[in-house]
Amino acid sequence: MAIVAVGTEIVQCARIAQMIQQHGEQFLERVFTAAEIDHCAQRPDATGHFSRRWAAKQAVFKALRCHRRGVSWTDIEIATHPSEGPTIELHGIAADLAEEAEIDAIHLSLGGCRTQAIAYVVLCD
Repeated sequence: MAIVAVGTEIVQCARIAQMIQQHGEQFLERVFTAAEIDHCAQRPDATGHFSRRWAAKQAVFKALRCHRRGVSWTDIEIATHPSEGPTIELHGIAADLAEEAEIDAIHLSLGGCRTQAIAYVVLCD
């Protein structure tokens, strides 16, 4: 297994909070899947959870180099599995691009504090 690409992103949590305040459900539904919205909304630090997922999606966009290739935000889903922690599930065009690039594994690391969220993604073949 070799590393094919990496992507990283850091975001100010206040920026995501502002987007949620200004655009509400429209922003949430454009960027996050229903499962992601449900997961984050149930957390005491919902903004932090949304921010980390936003950062993870941005990191995937960078690693796949797919910003202008028709990939929607919801084609990249940050799923949470109790025994594994957060994982990346690709759908639609994002999944097609990963398959074309022969990506067999995607590794994700999330972190943050009250003010910032960070994500690091490693794509492997």
